[in-house]
Amino acid sequence: MADPLRPPRTTLQVRYNPPVAWLFLVLGVVNFVLGLLAPGLVNLVLGALFIVLGALLLTRTYFTYTTHTRTLEVIAPIGTRRSFQGTSDDTLIVDGRRIVLVQADGKRKKLPVNRWMSRPDEWDAVTEAISQPPKTT
Repeated sequence: MADPLRPPRTTLQVRYNPPVAWLFLVLGVVNFVLGLLAPGLVNLVLGALFIVLGALLLTRTYFTYTTHTRTLEVIAPIGTRRSFQGTSDDTLIVDGRRIVLVQADGKRKKLPVNRWMSRPDEWDAVTEAISQPPKTT
């Protein structure tokens, strides 16, 4: 049975905005073709990198938000995961089109997530969840 003092655990996933991923794919194909037509290692390498990055952006999750722990976890396409938690001392807030971590001493840190890189409906769901006060019943 669930603990009545804790809200249910819900994890909201935000995926990359498809136009951003397609832009990387198109840039990759153009660079790759240019590298084949006018032999140059730079264009071939850039083309391959953009194609791989575009494919990753189409298939991977950008970040997740767990309502139970008020934790935002950023998942880089290539690299490590970083977590930011709104605890009793620190608070996650929505400031305009950014998500900000306000620390206990008042310092504000913009988190490395952007609305334009996210699917709009998923971004809106996360910002709404962040804006709601934590439930304790």
